[in-house]
Amino acid sequence: MPLKRIAAVDLGSLTVRLAVAERLGAGRFRVLRHRREVTALAEGLAPGGALAPGAMERTYQALGGFVREMQAWGVKDIQAVATQALRQAANRETFLRRLQEGLGLAVQILSPEEEARLTLTGVLSALDPKFLRGPVAVFDVGGGSSEFALLLPGQGPRFAGLPLGVLTLSQARPLGDPPDPARVAALKAELTGEFTKFYQEHLASFLTAPPRLVGTAGAVTTLAALALKMAEYDPHRVNNLVLRREQVAALTDELSRLTQAERARLPGMESAKAGVMVAGALIVQTILEVFQQDSLVVSDSGLLEGVLAGLAS
Repeated sequence: MPLKRIAAVDLGSLTVRLAVAERLGAGRFRVLRHRREVTALAEGLAPGGALAPGAMERTYQALGGFVREMQAWGVKDIQAVATQALRQAANRETFLRRLQEGLGLAVQILSPEEEARLTLTGVLSALDPKFLRGPVAVFDVGGGSSEFALLLPGQGPRFAGLPLGVLTLSQARPLGDPPDPARVAALKAELTGEFTKFYQEHLASFLTAPPRLVGTAGAVTTLAALALKMAEYDPHRVNNLVLRREQVAALTDELSRLTQAERARLPGMESAKAGVMVAGALIVQTILEVFQQDSLVVSDSGLLEGVLAGLAS
């Protein structure tokens, strides 16, 4: 008897993603197909504002392709989730209704804690256990927000997040092309202030020592791909890669000096993300500094894999 096929869809603020898998039993699964498209759903979106017609149309067309692909794979169970862009958009119900009526796709909007919990599940499905000694902070830098899960020995995880992501930050704080060094420095100072406040308010009281960092999602995995100079992205090389703080600093400096077109040509850069990766690199660099860590562990697995784990069980 063929194994039952399942699929997870993630409507991110920058990227929409699909993972098709086979359910192996006992909560386990094997991924058969990954696909993603940068549709910038949150393009031009201000807090409490509306999704732009062009952004909705790009995302709808991409999801239409995902639906056809899931049908071709014979998928029986689908779970589609959405994050910050749809959490804050005033016209989200109109867009969700169009997805339901036009594509038969029901979408669950995740709270920040639900997003962090599922991301943690996905990360732990691929993380080498040797990295779980002592306190660990798992973080996901997305297009519209950043989520954190704090793991402490013998305790349940704690979750926190802030509405700060690579796309929304790039739109709110344009740096120029090539980036203006003064604007880059000002943004770095702003990020240091934001993450220092976040760390003190949400995490510091639970810690006696800085936690090991594990990072997932596009900004982190793109930095990993750039460090490896990968002509073709390979998640197996990215999972459990250790990125040193000086590597992240060097990549941030390089990205900050190049035009968007030059960044798009770098080995390991997905061209559609070249416009947001200066902000992405600055966020990751700042997290390393504020958390007082010399390195971070990279995970390609995250939210999608967490959703698949739920479907598989």
